[in-house]
Amino acid sequence: MMSGENRFPEELLLNEPDRGHRLIREFYKHYADITKTPNYYTEIGPQHEKIKTTFYRRWLERNGHDQRSLGLDVGCRGGVLVEMVGLIRWIGMDIDDAALEVAREAGLACAEMDFTSAINFQNASFDAVMMTEVLEHLPYPAITVREVHRILKKNRGSAYVGSVPLDYHLHRRWKVMRGKRLSGEQLHVHHFLSRSSTSYSDFISTMSSGTAQRHPHWRLPYNLFVRDIAWAAASPKAEPGRWNIREKF
Repeated sequence: MMSGENRFPEELLLNEPDRGHRLIREFYKHYADITKTPNYYTEIGPQHEKIKTTFYRRWLERNGHDQRSLGLDVGCRGGVLVEMVGLIRWIGMDIDDAALEVAREAGLACAEMDFTSAINFQNASFDAVMMTEVLEHLPYPAITVREVHRILKKNRGSAYVGSVPLDYHLHRRWKVMRGKRLSGEQLHVHHFLSRSSTSYSDFISTMSSGTAQRHPHWRLPYNLFVRDIAWAAASPKAEPGRWNIREKF
């Protein structure tokens, strides 16, 4: 029998079931510099977002999506990207309740959710999932990618569209040579590198190769000037760690 001295001190445990969710929410709010950026929830790099959202919409159109299709914007913020993409019925989720208030005022149906390690929707709920500049902020992106696979319908035209920043383009490499660190902000916990990088899933590895586009008429190698990787991937019926990358820009 275990002596009293070896008893586990149950009385020292916190009785706060929602603590993890609260800490994550406070962390993102603290480092997002919301108060320093006017219109933080409604203006998101329009010079790049317009190109990316046009790319998403074109891919959705080509695969037969319309108002009968249901899409989920993971990390919807103020709902700007949903409005720019349009085409299908979108709902959103975010961990920031202030962002969700802005999104609801813009007419987006959305809910607060901590999706850092799980996406709490039923299997095969959506025709499309959008995740623009979100994956690099998450602690377990490989888990998140598998969750996207789980909640997507296993149809031929089901779509996973999104983008991540590319840290090893020419501008970033010059910063490293000058002794500067990459993505200094605390929210960027993952770096997406060049085609030679080793990544944590076949999807990311495939996504990180090829060419991208910074201007509608310029096609440039990732390793030179491009700051973003955008993709349109199809969800396979099996092997959630492997994705069929339909198109990149």
